[in-house]
Amino acid sequence: LHYMLNLVWAPLFFGMQRLRLAHIINFFLLSSLLVIIPSFYRINPTSGLLLLPYLFWLLFATKLNETICRLNPTVKGYNNAMLEAGISKLQDEA
Repeated sequence: LHYMLNLVWAPLFFGMQRLRLAHIINFFLLSSLLVIIPSFYRINPTSGLLLLPYLFWLLFATKLNETICRLNPTVKGYNNAMLEAGISKLQDEA
């Protein structure tokens, strides 16, 4: 589950500019990682501890995603990131 969510996040955020949906997925990633870390730790403490930097990275990425969402408000399913991508595409085609 965690791996699949991780694979889905980047295309949603960068490709489709679905910033809020990607932000929700970040919370699911955090939740699943908080289940995975103790499970790994019970099997092998080193493997559980090695996931802690990833946890901190995911916390930072979630906060960054939140800030990007706040700076790109969505109105009727459309946000500034989508607008900028559309303008850039039109400029490339011109």
